[in-house]
Parts: sequence; C-alpha cells; structure tokens
Amino acid sequence: MIDYPEQTALVEYHSVDGDFGYLQEADNRIYNNFYVFMGYPSLFADGSDLWPISTWRPWLTSRMSVPSPIALNISGDYDPVTNNGTVTASFYNESTSAITARVYFVITEDSLYHADPNGHAWHNKLARDFLPTEIGEEVTINPAENVDVSRLFTIDPGWDENRCNIVTWIQEDPPSRDGLQAGKTRVMDLVGIDEIIVHDAMRPAVALMSNPCSADNIRFAIELPQGTEYRIDIFDVLGRNVHTYIATSSSDRDIAQFNLNQNDNRRAAAGVYLYRFTSQSLNSTGKIIVK
Repeated sequence: MIDYPEQTALVEYHSVDGDFGYLQEADNRIYNNFYVFMGYPSLFADGSDLWPISTWRPWLTSRMSVPSPIALNISGDYDPVTNNGTVTASFYNESTSAITARVYFVITEDSLYHADPNGHAWHNKLARDFLPTEIGEEVTINPAENVDVSRLFTIDPGWDENRCNIVTWIQEDPPSRDGLQAGKTRVMDLVGIDEIIVHDAMRPAVALMSNPCSADNIRFAIELPQGTEYRIDIFDVLGRNVHTYIATSSSDRDIAQFNLNQNDNRRAAAGVYLYRFTSQSLNSTGKIIVK
C-alpha cells in the first residue's frame, strides 16, 4: 500500500473477540461467508484472500492498472460540537452496462498504539463503526447514471476525530466479490460545509449526455456559475491529445458540444478515449466510448 498511498482505501479489521479494537461488525464480515479467514495478517482484496504476504505487492500493482467502471465523489457535513454528521457517496456509472453491487461505509481511526502479542503495535485504518451495518446497501446503476447513498454518523467521544476517516466502497456480492471503486474522506474535512450546497453537489457537475456516443456529436452537460472559463482535453488511450475544447459557460447549466473528427475530415477511430475537464472551481476526468 506504500506504493499507492492516495489510491487505496484500506480498512483494518480486528475480528477476534477480546483483541484490541475488536468490532462485532468486522467479525461478522470476516466470518459470514463473505470472506474465508486464512490467518494473520490476511489481505482481503477484490474478493480474494491474498496469502501469503508476498502476493500482496504484485496483486496490487497489477490491479491498479485496471480501469474502474465507476466514478466516485464523497461529500457531507460534520458538527464537532455534537459529533454528528452526514456522508454521501455519489457513484456514477461510466460503463455501457447496468451495474448491481453493494455500497459500504465504515468509520476508521489512525495512529492507535497497542502492543499486540504478535508484535503489531501501531494500528491505522482501524474499523470503528459500519454505517449502519456491515451488510451495506444493494444498488443498481444504469449506464451514464448516478446513484447517491447517504448515511448519518456519530463520532464516539473516545475516538480522535482528527484521526478519523470515512471509507466507502462499492463491491459485488459473492461469488464474484469484485470491488469496483472505493474512496475516503477525513471527518474533519466535512466541517463547515453547508448542507444545501452538499445536496446540490450530489449530481456530477460534468457528465456526458450520452456514452457511448458518435465521434461527431460529443456532448457534455456542465453545471458551473455563468461566465466560468473551462477547458476539455480529449486523449487517446496512449495519452495523445486528440482534441481541445475551450469555452465560457453561458449559464449555470451549459452544454458543450463538439466534433472529435479531425480537421482534414479523417474520422476518429471507434474506441475508448479519456477526457480531462479543468476550470477554476472544478477538475474532473473520465472516459468516452466512441462507437
């Protein structure tokens, strides 16, 4: 995980009753046939129990090169006076097929010191509470559509809120157990966010209006304040820039429409392209499937 510190969402489960940091919900998740516990320490990833430890790094390195069909945005609010908050995960299906999977939330805490008999002393990403339980919530997301899942949460006075994160992920049920996307947010990063603004931000601010689409009719729906300058760069899978679109939003909800075909009338090849949207207030990336 050291190789990808900001690209992996980790949760440390203490699932043996009586151990430091024991959590019944973690126990249920490990032993309810979702996983099969193999020994300490096991890495449960993408539906697999990776064992021995020597398999962890090559698996993770290989998995990081596989694109996800899901884009994820996390928002919410937290009141450090009452220790209560709300977290929302917004999942956007960038693929061409409907996806049915289960959404999970868990509060984790970092930098906990406890010298276990096995020599494990420092504990990070320790699971403190599933929201609401380890069972999660099944959702179905159609192509080019968005699903928002919200949870209320409370930070226990015995936890350090400055070291707490909320981790969320979407994962298929057994037998596949494939993890499709994951992310995390610091609890204290949610302080002071206006709830109305958060709810408005549940929709993607930039989204393709059709995907797959034809090369001569690429259309983006854009939600930005009127008068905002923005830029859309299109790249092929080799990273070459094949088109750049620069404009200023004419209203709070703008439509960007352009032709991906070359100026010399050469038709853009069918396949997968990547886009990068940049503006002063928003940066976003994603995939375009050209048919």
